[in-house]
Amino acid sequence: MAINDWWGDAPEERYWMIAPSRGVVGDALLAPKADDERRFEWSHELVAYTEPGDTLFVWDRTLAQPGFGGWGRVLGPLGEETHERDGEDLPHWRMPVSDTLRLAKPISLASLRRIGGEIVDIRNRLEREIDGPIYFPFIGEADTLVPAPAYIAKIPRDLVALLSSRFGFEFVL
Repeated sequence: MAINDWWGDAPEERYWMIAPSRGVVGDALLAPKADDERRFEWSHELVAYTEPGDTLFVWDRTLAQPGFGGWGRVLGPLGEETHERDGEDLPHWRMPVSDTLRLAKPISLASLRRIGGEIVDIRNRLEREIDGPIYFPFIGEADTLVPAPAYIAKIPRDLVALLSSRFGFEFVL
């Protein structure tokens, strides 16, 4: 399966969850590229699959109650740059993004767990329908739901629709 298969033919409706360590994205998605000397990290490589116009939902661990705290857009174009890490120059993916816009009312993890059964149902359905990894943004069961330990993950349209219906936020931006 190609990485974009479960989005279908509607690239204008592509969504991602980004979980930066300090709650802000900055001016670009930036992640080390895999090579023969470093292990493959799927959530880093997903940066290369983002496209201009995609929507990013920002998972903010720095909030009083961690959750979705903002959103932004992928601007592009995808590029590469080198960053020093532990005395070594490493190639990185770099995808420019818009400023992060704060949500007036963040969607907390506790709120997501209240609809956790529906979130898990979406994940389980995708896992049955898709051959290969789905890069889903949450792991665990309904009451133990947590963000996937990933820099970036895909958010299926069904999950966006669920969040929009439950939290009154219009995710078609």
